Amino acid sequence: MKKIIRTLTIAVIALVAVFACTFALACNGGNGGDKKSDYNFTIVYEDGTAVNGQKDSTTGGKVWLQVCTDRCIDLNFKIERYADENGKISISQKDLNTWFDSTTDVTEFKFHVRNVKDCKDDVEISVNGKGDYKVTVTK
Repeated sequence: MKKIIRTLTIAVIALVAVFACTFALACNGGNGGDKKSDYNFTIVYEDGTAVNGQKDSTTGGKVWLQVCTDRCIDLNFKIERYADENGKISISQKDLNTWFDSTTDVTEFKFHVRNVKDCKDDVEISVNGKGDYKVTVTK
């Protein structure tokens, strides 16, 4: 009887641990595309459908992204960050500060989406503070 109670206790503790880990992951955003960060961008076509950041470029590959202040940082080439298949990319304040070698928060910058197939080569939006931004690429 003691073995059965001990086994059930261990099973219940293991189950509670699994639920706790699952809850913690859900609260922290889970995997990359679903993660909420300081700056969240969604890239869409004029009709509202998402740009596939992984394959909707003019070359059939990843869409080219940049953040710019007085200089530009190519997210794809130097940082190796890309929009996901739903056109989403999230950037933390810490990353921005590191990329621009800034000791203060970089909160104003331009976000560029470039080389989306059959669209204007460079679509730019102005960012002024943390939040969610939608970038609409045009023909």
